[in-house]
Amino acid sequence: MGVGLQGVRFFEFLTEEEREEFAEVSEPVSFGAGEEIIEEGTEPGSLFVLVSGIVEVRKRLAGGGSRLLAEIDATHERTVVGERGLLGESGSSATVMAVGPVEAIKIPRDTFRRMIAAGRPAAFKLSYRIARTLARRLTRLDDEVVEAIRELQSRGETDIEAFRDRLITDWSV
Repeated sequence: MGVGLQGVRFFEFLTEEEREEFAEVSEPVSFGAGEEIIEEGTEPGSLFVLVSGIVEVRKRLAGGGSRLLAEIDATHERTVVGERGLLGESGSSATVMAVGPVEAIKIPRDTFRRMIAAGRPAAFKLSYRIARTLARRLTRLDDEVVEAIRELQSRGETDIEAFRDRLITDWSV
């Protein structure tokens, strides 16, 4: 089972033993086309390592409907979604939905919390990695907001719609 997390960049800083620890508590899960892996606004949830398939990341819009933030193809490189749910107490920030069949490895939030409570170094190392990833995203988002404001000001633009459309959230890990 330990093979599951091998070659996943998100786990590369863990030792083989630490990866094994996560592999032991993780479970393989499958999703069909149109199935939600994570639903925006719901309780903080589990972390998913996407092994194969394509997912869409969407954010709800105020007037109803949703906006596509990213499409992630796990076929060539395994990637992670839901990492915020392991650390945070707030609801999921976006919906992640399977475009077609998706295979994933799930690390349940309650198991992760138990590992933290037990003082497992693997869990602390993963927490640190998640915190660094989220901090990088925030920095990038700050830069994008500043850049968007500059661009719109230079065009004499005051339309909030134009401002919102200029912002792009980067979901790469």
